[in-house]
Amino acid sequence: MTVTSDTEPGGESVTLVETSATSAVFRGTIAVKSGAIAQDGVLQVEGGDTIVATYIDADDGLGHTNVTKTDTALVDCTAPAISNVRETAIGLTTATIAWSTDEASDSVVFYGEAIPPVIEKRGNAGTTDHRVDLSGLASCTVYYYEVRSQDPQGNAGSDDNGGVYHRFETYGDFGSGPVSCHAGEVVFGDSAYGCSTSATIRLSDLDLNGDALAVDQVLVAVTSTTEATPELVILTETGANTSTFTGAIATSSGAVHADGAIQVVHGDVITVTYSDGDDGTGAPGMSFDTAVADCAAPVVSDVRVDSLTDQRATIRWNTLEPSQTILHWGNTPVLGNTVSDATLKTSHAVSINRFSICQEAFFRIESADRHGYHAQSDEGGAPFSFAAFDIPGLYWRDHFESGNNGWQLGGEWQIGSPQGRGGSSGSPDPSSAYNNAGVLGHDLTGLGAHPGDYEPNSSESAFTPFLNATTWDNTKLIYFRQLHSGPNDDALVNVWIGPGYTVYRSNRELVNDSSYGYTSFDLAGLVDGKPQVRVEFRQTASMDGNYSGWTIDDVILKDGSKPDYDACMTCGAAPSFQGAIAAIDNDACGATGVTVSWDSVTSWGTGKTGSYAVYRGESPGFIAGPASLIASGLEGLTYTDVGAPTDRTSYYLVRAESNETCGTGPHNGGRLDDNARYVRADETTSRPTPGAVNGLDVALLGRAHVRLTWPGAAHASRYRILRSISPSPGTFVTLAETADTRFDDLSAGAGGQTYFYTVVALDACGNAGP
Repeated sequence: MTVTSDTEPGGESVTLVETSATSAVFRGTIAVKSGAIAQDGVLQVEGGDTIVATYIDADDGLGHTNVTKTDTALVDCTAPAISNVRETAIGLTTATIAWSTDEASDSVVFYGEAIPPVIEKRGNAGTTDHRVDLSGLASCTVYYYEVRSQDPQGNAGSDDNGGVYHRFETYGDFGSGPVSCHAGEVVFGDSAYGCSTSATIRLSDLDLNGDALAVDQVLVAVTSTTEATPELVILTETGANTSTFTGAIATSSGAVHADGAIQVVHGDVITVTYSDGDDGTGAPGMSFDTAVADCAAPVVSDVRVDSLTDQRATIRWNTLEPSQTILHWGNTPVLGNTVSDATLKTSHAVSINRFSICQEAFFRIESADRHGYHAQSDEGGAPFSFAAFDIPGLYWRDHFESGNNGWQLGGEWQIGSPQGRGGSSGSPDPSSAYNNAGVLGHDLTGLGAHPGDYEPNSSESAFTPFLNATTWDNTKLIYFRQLHSGPNDDALVNVWIGPGYTVYRSNRELVNDSSYGYTSFDLAGLVDGKPQVRVEFRQTASMDGNYSGWTIDDVILKDGSKPDYDACMTCGAAPSFQGAIAAIDNDACGATGVTVSWDSVTSWGTGKTGSYAVYRGESPGFIAGPASLIASGLEGLTYTDVGAPTDRTSYYLVRAESNETCGTGPHNGGRLDDNARYVRADETTSRPTPGAVNGLDVALLGRAHVRLTWPGAAHASRYRILRSISPSPGTFVTLAETADTRFDDLSAGAGGQTYFYTVVALDACGNAGP
């Protein structure tokens, strides 16, 4: 057979040998190398070549002769490119060496206390994210190291930091925990700071302990993205002979000037830099750390209301950063009630249980991050709203908010607010109702010889009034209970229709509920069509132990063929919806339309579900109506307007329509919300070619970062930053893209590596300028 390459298209012949006498499998090899083409049995190749093996099959068994069969392989002559070499998790006797490669390869570190390091340690293979853990190191010792990676083709790359080798120093412990020894280390006390707070700094370095009997001091420099000229901060030793120094600098959002505070704006990188006179090797060194300026309130999203019943709802929302939970709510837009939780979290949920059937409720969300910045979320200044659900097919209920209502209460049974009493055995009563304020319970206020608990050797009951069920069908009993009944006592639920029938019994087993639970029974076979019905809750007690007994809320008798709770469908409240978020031109250089997006509706008002309608106009504030409607009945959260007018500005408005049929909505005549959030889009079909970036300026920021600044280029919407370790044009790779005319290459100034940069302007279509 013949084997060819792009470099040697004439190829070389290879003889394959059958692996055994009857195997019909033939194998062979050919050497490959770079060099001058020659008929020498060796295939000449270069990196990126395609190798083609060709075999002429004299008979393919299908009636065809001299059939050409080929297979291909690619030539890889390039070693893995190693980058981002670093040491992490330095300890007293351990450290981790990490780096990245541009292709899967193995991980090898050579390390030691002298140059060249000769101790070999291998890590993970077949990866681009490399990690080698070192152990058994000596404390307070400088180690040098080199990293190597080899791909499956045998191409090997290495990084020895230009022949001087990478290095780190292990920590020491001098009585106050692991600290940096001779290679000074400076760190911020936190990863983020507000714009009006104090940034704490900590430094450890044995060489700074000039007087073992005195408290020493040291200067460090602090810069920010906004204030590039360093502010000097004095750090003071925590005590004589500790070699640990602490201090702080105030952050400020004011104008940049040398005032002892560091000026910042939201998103700034704050850097502290320590110039070390001796890093443990006799050479000067440098240590730095960074923190981020967080001066913005949390971003609130996905506000929604779920788990609706006739009396309760759960309000949920998300924040992009951990923040407190604060909910203001009420039965009118004035609100008046607040629920808060100081726990920092990104997923928030508050359950409110103070409503009544189909009642409209209102709320406003507030979230505060750990720096004290507050965000408020509502509908353009008005509170969100929703409507509590109905109970479809309701025959009778008591939520214990309006007195006795005909109940027959025996012994210590009471209707009122639970007070958390009892619990001499088991748990006490709950301290609040499941919904609103009132419950039915056994000894709520502390009666008898065992306050809060049922009395020994007793049997006491609570009966509903007599109810007429002659017109009832599919009767279902629902209640919410928290029951604490002893192992020798009995808790029962009986239904009386003349004779009594037990539908629940604890069977003298221990019941010790930790919270309210939903309970239901199908009573259709017992109750439907009966003229007199009563439900009995009973507690019987032995002489052993005393428990707090029954606590019951919301006793409901209803048609069980219908949902327990459902939307009222009365057109009493419109959907609560914040409106459109954005409208984006899908292609700045093509007529592919505009995509409009929005968050899910907060609630559907008195409707159960609904859809969205999209309107388009030529100016903000246009009238939403049939003339401006472009889509309705949408169930998703985006819409692509393929008919958007080209090369002009359009405005979009999105509104939510409930699934009711008593409103003016375009899809089904449902109720519409009235938000007025208009979003703009420019559907362009071409953009001018951006101009060149002239006057690129490069500066070292805080001895740690490389700052690039440049004047804006004509017609540019963003800029591409490219970097290389060589000035050769073909060696530059994309580092980042930004819409700003400034970019900080973080940490690039700290390693002693020389970098070359170029910046190219891009238009909105991605076309690059010169």
